Amino acid sequence: MVALAVVAVALAFALVARRRSRTYRLAAGLALAAHLVFALVVLPLLPYTWDIGTFHEIATGLLEGAEAGPLSSLDAFGTVQALVYASFGADPTTMAVVNGLVAVLTPLPACYLARRLYDPLESTDGLLLALLFLPFPFLFASLPMRDALSTLLALTLLAVCVRAVADRRHRWALAAPPLWGMVFLLREELAFLVLLGAAGSLLVAALRRVTDRQITLASLALAGLPVAVAGFALFTRLFPVDALNSRLQYRIMGGAAYLGFERYGSWLDVLLAAPVRAIYFQFAPFPLHVDSAFDLLAVLSLPLLVVLATAAYLTLRRVEHDPVVTLPLLVVYLGGIVGYGLIDSNFGTTIRHRSFFVFLLAVFAAPALESWWRSLRVRVEKPLRQGRDRDEHQRETEELDARA
Repeated sequence: MVALAVVAVALAFALVARRRSRTYRLAAGLALAAHLVFALVVLPLLPYTWDIGTFHEIATGLLEGAEAGPLSSLDAFGTVQALVYASFGADPTTMAVVNGLVAVLTPLPACYLARRLYDPLESTDGLLLALLFLPFPFLFASLPMRDALSTLLALTLLAVCVRAVADRRHRWALAAPPLWGMVFLLREELAFLVLLGAAGSLLVAALRRVTDRQITLASLALAGLPVAVAGFALFTRLFPVDALNSRLQYRIMGGAAYLGFERYGSWLDVLLAAPVRAIYFQFAPFPLHVDSAFDLLAVLSLPLLVVLATAAYLTLRRVEHDPVVTLPLLVVYLGGIVGYGLIDSNFGTTIRHRSFFVFLLAVFAAPALESWWRSLRVRVEKPLRQGRDRDEHQRETEELDARA
């Protein structure tokens, strides 16, 4: 039955990719093959289990007639996994195979967001390659858990909101409610972040229409202030101080905990801790935190995160961008790393949860990634072209000698 899942995923990818660019067909095809190899060969050998067993038990229980909680995020993905099991057999490997397809579809809405953010952006090949092969997002998208699907749905919802507001394609707004509902069932925090981002996009669009002036990053920050206040009020309603402390206690269990000594006594403590915990969420673990092979691999990816964050910041500062698209993406990114940072206190969970926000960093840095990719192509193609020219010249010389 796993073989049937592989064939179905390959056919589905062929249908999606046939009208895409040659770069996407080649790169995404290679990434899909790597995901399949990981699911079939590497995954059974890993010593880590994460939440794979939890979702497997939920899915098999639903197939046997168990009731699903109406607002349980675990049961929501368990239902999706149960459908996969019903089609291809009750084996977590089949879900990992399907997640491989989901992972290679994720760059499509992300590349649209980048093209719309930096209009005109001639190419997004550099962004595409980064999103397909970033190491830890690649790893967690391959696991039979909800990360790949929630990331794809959240990015698609963002793209739909941008399409409806920035491009004034109002019919696209009809797709937003069902997409929002699916994101809410999988990860309610991402759903509320996108909702705040959409509100910010509407606010900037209204301001631009009224003032008819160019909106800078500074004025964009002022426009985002009411959205930030609304987001903080929503956060306090969803996560009271006692609930935050309870989640901290749950997250610090295990050997990969960080900042385990911290407790929130009031909302002032939360505000003071937010910047530090956001930095930890985006970049941790740091070199002094290495206690295992997994931590070492994570630390080795730290320079990549630093370069990506720096490129994103400098690109937003120097390259002209559409504020109607910029604000919702910034609201989702900044609100996400602060919100998740205040709760996550475990390196493994933090690395898994931040994949979505690393993708947003890559979207912000899309022009820089494209420049680096073109530079790399020139360096690789130049010696190859020179080699071909030498071979052609040598053939012409031999032909002349033969005639003589």
